[in-house]
Amino acid sequence: MNKEDRRIKEIMFNAFLKVQQMDVPYSVKNKMLGAIFGMTPSPWRVVGITEKAIYRFKENNFKYKSGMGINRSHKFPRHKRNRFLLENKNWTVDKWWNYFYSRDKCILATSTENMNKEPIISKFPVPRQMFQSSGFSFKVKEIETLFLEEMYKKL
Repeated sequence: MNKEDRRIKEIMFNAFLKVQQMDVPYSVKNKMLGAIFGMTPSPWRVVGITEKAIYRFKENNFKYKSGMGINRSHKFPRHKRNRFLLENKNWTVDKWWNYFYSRDKCILATSTENMNKEPIISKFPVPRQMFQSSGFSFKVKEIETLFLEEMYKKL
């Protein structure tokens, strides 16, 4: 982790501690944590993709279009992760970060798969640094397009 990322991590941790100490309902704290965690360098890392998502990309010539019904589906429910973080005390910055960051992983899935109560199963792992965050969305550049085309060939 570079110096700037370490600084951001410490800022986030200090903000978390303030939220943790507030006398407000959990629902308010959970929303505040969402804003804090938005500062994460490389947030909502994509680590996998479902078969249905690959087919959806194929239908769209392996390009990402708003409204095509592909989501970054969290492997670990954010509300459960946040509740655990808030309910436990005596965090160190590194233990807190490791718990949070190890649970900030997503699988590209269709909207239907994302809304389903069943666990989302990744068909293929996604290499690091692909499908980078862009606000609430993600980027599909040439390297991602080539990856999607190769995964489609394997189906």
